[in-house]
Amino acid sequence: MKILVLNSGSSSLKFILFEMNDERVLISGMVDRIGISGSILSFQEQGGRSEEISVNIPDFGAALDTLFQLLATGSISALSEIPAIAHRVAHGGKFLESVIIAPEVLAQVRSMNRFFPLHHPAMILEMEECMRRMPHAIHVAVFDNSFHRDIPDEAAIYGLPYRYFSEKGYKRTGYHGNSHAFAAHEAAKFLNLPLEKLKIITCHLGNGCSVCAIKYGKSIDTSLGISAIEGLIMGTRCGDVDPGLIPIIMEEENLSPSQLTNMLSKQSGLLGISGLSRDMREIEAAAIQGNPQASLAFKAFCYKVKRSMGSMLMALGGCEVLVFTGGIGENSSVVREKIVAGSQNLGFVIEPMKNSGVKHLDMENPVQEISSGSSAVKILVVRANEELMMARECLQIARKVSLFETGYPPA
Repeated sequence: MKILVLNSGSSSLKFILFEMNDERVLISGMVDRIGISGSILSFQEQGGRSEEISVNIPDFGAALDTLFQLLATGSISALSEIPAIAHRVAHGGKFLESVIIAPEVLAQVRSMNRFFPLHHPAMILEMEECMRRMPHAIHVAVFDNSFHRDIPDEAAIYGLPYRYFSEKGYKRTGYHGNSHAFAAHEAAKFLNLPLEKLKIITCHLGNGCSVCAIKYGKSIDTSLGISAIEGLIMGTRCGDVDPGLIPIIMEEENLSPSQLTNMLSKQSGLLGISGLSRDMREIEAAAIQGNPQASLAFKAFCYKVKRSMGSMLMALGGCEVLVFTGGIGENSSVVREKIVAGSQNLGFVIEPMKNSGVKHLDMENPVQEISSGSSAVKILVVRANEELMMARECLQIARKVSLFETGYPPA
């Protein structure tokens, strides 16, 4: 039962091949700089072999060809050994749950391109090219917003004329759903408590960031909206901005809508404030050295997360578990400490030694607790693994169509 998970960006293709009997990773890696000079294939196989190879990758079709040739060198002997593929998609339009890819699914994904001008076109191209190369396989679109489908209307609606909500469906949909779902699942498993009885706040902090309120296994609110810009300060995305400021900036700087979108999504956030980098590691280092803009970027980032956590706490009516995940959430003890600082009266207390000692989270040990014994809330760090959540979703869909029970149809 092998499942291939694909996650395409504007010029990259990440991949992981799982053996689902025991959820082992057989091989993982990335084709980077697709369509750009200096393309690179990097991968690591089960057993330790890892390489980084310079390749010529003019388009996504070539990226897939390179990937399938790589798989055939050791992980599989034929593509027919992979009966199902999970494709990561940001937003499925009217499709709220993972679904087998069909023309109407692609049409809905395409209809959301204006919200994701960099990512959705690449995702669509990757799906189409992959389906041409593997027509025998079942292809499943796993949507990044699916986990948030239960957010109630009062939390999802924007304060715009009602027709935008009722007719166009413009509302908070949220993203990073697979990451939030995995983090909550692993937290409950680690604590040996039923997910259905827990109130959890999950903080996915990486280049993209969001906070989620999870009540009894379901998302009831999240900081990201219908685009990938709202909410927290991110690597290059601005997060919350007074909408009244937007037309003023457009007029002052004579910006077109596309230029404005580019500024909000690619020139803002940590990069925009610090003037230095989108990488929190570089921001922290520069802040320590006294760089005032880097220090402001760091403080603003942590404050926005703290404030968002507070709103989720009120939405939940209290919580038993706080989770940090994502590249920053897992690796920056300083960020975690700064976010939680001063909230001991609300039940959040970090144990400094545990916090600074978080290391080597992996598939076998994906969770570490960093809360103090005096903390009313369990505070955990969870290794992000949205790809495994996608593979599980894909497997469920495959089983629904009796994929593995009846044998796979020939190509």
